[in-house]
Amino acid sequence: MNLTAMLRVSHLDLTLLWRNKTSLFTVFGMPVVFAGMLVPMKGVDMDGVDGALLQGTGHLAFFLVFAVHMNLVTVFTARREDLTLKRLRGTALSDAEITGGSVLTATAMYAVQVLALLVVLGVALGGRFPADPVLVLAGLAGGVAVFAALAFALSGVSPSAELAQLIVLPITFGCMLGAGVMFPLDDLPGWLAQISRLTPLSPVVEITRTGYFGQDFHAHSAHPPVGILEGWRTCLPSFAVLALWGVLGRMLAARWFRWEPRHA
Repeated sequence: MNLTAMLRVSHLDLTLLWRNKTSLFTVFGMPVVFAGMLVPMKGVDMDGVDGALLQGTGHLAFFLVFAVHMNLVTVFTARREDLTLKRLRGTALSDAEITGGSVLTATAMYAVQVLALLVVLGVALGGRFPADPVLVLAGLAGGVAVFAALAFALSGVSPSAELAQLIVLPITFGCMLGAGVMFPLDDLPGWLAQISRLTPLSPVVEITRTGYFGQDFHAHSAHPPVGILEGWRTCLPSFAVLALWGVLGRMLAARWFRWEPRHA
């Protein structure tokens, strides 16, 4: 797989994104809106920590839905239907380079959003440098892999780029309400909290918060402090859920992803 070829595809993605104002707002505008929602939560106690920081660390994971998942579903669907994927396949580019360039673009945009939000949390909302930045990075990277794979799969059943964004909306709201982004999962009934922890975004939120605060956000509702090694050990079940979603996403992508238009 040639990195230079992937960068050329990535450049094409950025050009097309800049021309599509709706996609541009989805990728960059929506995170700004959600970041603004953190301001009223500053100083409000939620689950033993500042509400703005609790929700902000949830947004670090939640932005995956916009920058990676929704973006890639729209890109792959639009390119398939306008025959761009088919034409690219007729060039010297490999399949991995064609799709990898788009994933690279989405990952880069997501990284910019994460860095910007971390600055906002630390400078404007009284946050801190992550207690274990490597754990935070590992959780977010795992989330990128999972939501990219799910985007491949979902694009295959999306009839058009316009409808693709509507198809993703239930996933967006489900992640917002059922992954502990806006409120702690411990506030839910026990059985519902356990089900919610099996959704694809929940483990990313748990890993991110554990790494950011240096507290156990998986096994204990009181969130006791944890050291670096203990934090990784605490997050093993979350990584296991991510791995299962990664395998499922890869299987669905292999089955559903299409290079030809759906009417072909």
